[in-house]
Amino acid sequence: MIGVGDLVQHPRLGSGVVLEIRHMGYDARVNFFGHPLWVPCKVLTVIASGAVRTTGAPAGGPASAQRPGRPVPTALVRPQSIDFRSRQILESLRIGIVPDFALRDWTVGREEEFRSVLEWLADPTEASAILLGTYGSGKTHMLRYLEQQALEQGFAVAMVRVDPGEENSSFPYRFYGHVMKALRVPRTDGLDDAVSVFQDAAMTGRSVTLAGHPFFGRFARAIQQGVDRRNDWQAFLGDRAESHYFPNLHGMTTAANVTCNMLTAFSSFLAQEGGAKGLVLLVDEVETSEVRRHAYHWKRTLNFLRGLTLASNDDPILSEPVARAVAGYRVGANSGLVYCGHHPGLSYSFGSPSHLKVMLALTECRVTGRLREWRNGQPVLALSDIRRSDLYRLFGKIAGTYCALHDMRFPSHLEQWVFTQLLQEAFASRSVRGFAKATVEVLDFLRHYPNEPLERFARYRTF
Repeated sequence: MIGVGDLVQHPRLGSGVVLEIRHMGYDARVNFFGHPLWVPCKVLTVIASGAVRTTGAPAGGPASAQRPGRPVPTALVRPQSIDFRSRQILESLRIGIVPDFALRDWTVGREEEFRSVLEWLADPTEASAILLGTYGSGKTHMLRYLEQQALEQGFAVAMVRVDPGEENSSFPYRFYGHVMKALRVPRTDGLDDAVSVFQDAAMTGRSVTLAGHPFFGRFARAIQQGVDRRNDWQAFLGDRAESHYFPNLHGMTTAANVTCNMLTAFSSFLAQEGGAKGLVLLVDEVETSEVRRHAYHWKRTLNFLRGLTLASNDDPILSEPVARAVAGYRVGANSGLVYCGHHPGLSYSFGSPSHLKVMLALTECRVTGRLREWRNGQPVLALSDIRRSDLYRLFGKIAGTYCALHDMRFPSHLEQWVFTQLLQEAFASRSVRGFAKATVEVLDFLRHYPNEPLERFARYRTF
């Protein structure tokens, strides 16, 4: 029986701590690397019961004597000035992330990958790409960097993640709601959201692109006539609300064509009348789409991701008739994509060009192979293992800032030992997130227990 506080293992998501239980023990909400997700209890394995805490250190640890010899070259980089932002950075690193304002300065060893994602952003012939990397390798960090770059270059950006608890990949219209709420559009005086941009365009008659759209077009005319209601705006953002202008397809797994059509329509509107170059859609944690309740949910997820990929690339295969399949639902005659029975005449793509760019970030899993099958030569931007020298640079940057902030001195004779034995061997080099968290934890130990030997800390603490 799984209980709150248990340390559990998931076959795909790794280890996590149970936060709560629902449905008479059927589902558990587990914190995986700072991301609480609802998963079925039957797929979890209990590693330890209750909250796992170390209550003390074993006695008898060797003392850390001063090592004779020449001075050890140090990697510590003390900043010239310490302010509140430095504290923000360290507190964020404690949980394995970097604040948005420090993304550029606090990134090491990813120069080649940064060049690759910027080339993809600037390439009009490649509208979809895969960002591949292991857990903790920096995929989310890379997406956040790409988000900043895209906004600076004039693209509207929506960064979302696949949510196994809500199953927004199996039920595509829920995905539409996540995108619309996360959408940010660059303006001369800052960033606007989807509501402000669409309302301004509708009131000034600049929504010509969407005039013929069955949902956005009718809603724009309602805004001009002053008959729009609050429920309509909630439906516009993808919420469950009664509206005369937007469908209510949150519970339908076949709504992929409606969702892709609406996303490509809105990206076309942003490019032609919204003042943006187009829409960049960044989707994180795609591998968690394998966590589903029913087998057919997996098929609908693959159908949606494939449709989104083809629609963003203006694939001509989407210009196809729709027929009823043997199973009863409607499919495209050429692509085999599933169409919603309520709107079978709505194409996956609103028009060409779609002005939509999609990057899917995931670990190596079954989804990866299917994405490669859908488009020959689709760019795969793989995050390689970070080099030892780059890890050492990161270690020196974190330790230097920490020591300057707390006015403490790092024992120079222990620096190489801490990096090699306590940090690099405790973490695989690919887990940059874990490495940063561990570095801060070691520094905390040095600050709070200055007279305790670090060898004793290493004997009982496993990260």
